[in-house]
Amino acid sequence: MAAGGSHQEDYLEAIFEMAEEGIPTQQARIAEWLGVTPASVSEAVKRLVQRRLVEVGGDRHLSFTEEGRGLAETLVRRHRLAERFLVEVVGLPWYLSHEEATVWGRAISDSVEERFTAVLDDPATCVHGNPIPGSARKVNQEGLRPLPELEPGTSGRLERLTEDLELDLDVMRFLQDSGLMPGARLTVDSVGPDGTRTLEVNGARVALGPEIADNLWVRAS
Repeated sequence: MAAGGSHQEDYLEAIFEMAEEGIPTQQARIAEWLGVTPASVSEAVKRLVQRRLVEVGGDRHLSFTEEGRGLAETLVRRHRLAERFLVEVVGLPWYLSHEEATVWGRAISDSVEERFTAVLDDPATCVHGNPIPGSARKVNQEGLRPLPELEPGTSGRLERLTEDLELDLDVMRFLQDSGLMPGARLTVDSVGPDGTRTLEVNGARVALGPEIADNLWVRAS
């Protein structure tokens, strides 16, 4: 979603994606995720509660109402379909897809969503490997491991990038330039004392710090 999080849709998507990643959906964490002030989150949450889209638990943990979850799933589904369409049909560079899909996804109607689904053959994931809600194709995430769990000498296939990486355009461009996109084959060559990993990707050496590596999920082979 767009940095700044000025729209209520941004908050609904953030809560959905954070829960998907296992991150506590508390207001302070949402502020960090979106890069906005706690006061902005507090005001947005009040509006979402008034609309009966979210509920606030005793630990300030936010959860969806039935209506809120349905709306959030629709927003995330259209965003991820838009990413696919922009990359595979329009030809937009992969690293730009998340940012552009934030605008496109909000403009998609029911009928356009149906056409996207048909044209793209109901994809299971977005271009970053994250599941598309409502897809008839199920994603097998069993056996996926975060990159830091792979020992030197281990090879695998990159299958998924977590959502928070997508918010940093410079990181996404680096990953594309390095060939680190879902489907890439990689081998862990070495791990430095600071957690930096040296990988072999498509015959080239790539160094990754722990903050990025933690957000790459690989199926070892």
